[in-house]
Amino acid sequence: MKRLALSSCLLGCIVSSQPAFACVQGYVWREALHGDHICVTAQTRQQAWNDNAQADARRLPGSDECKQGYVWREATKSDRVCVTPATRADTWRDNDLGPQRQ
Repeated sequence: MKRLALSSCLLGCIVSSQPAFACVQGYVWREALHGDHICVTAQTRQQAWNDNAQADARRLPGSDECKQGYVWREATKSDRVCVTPATRADTWRDNDLGPQRQ
């Protein structure tokens, strides 16, 4: 009897460890920052990763302020990666549309 209860618990644990939400087909988590689960296209996620890789080059030395021509992405309230204004506008749009893509 204990063996059956343990198997049920293990199965339950595996099922309950799945994310509470997932993206609909054609979308993936953006992952601009840890825990960023906004659903976007794979191309948009790659852009976020590319922007992250360029973060230091787009900031004023010794600061988190952006160089001229760049603004904070603001994928989340704490996101201080510098991107073009167009990318920030796209990020805000994705934040608004994300729940519809789950």
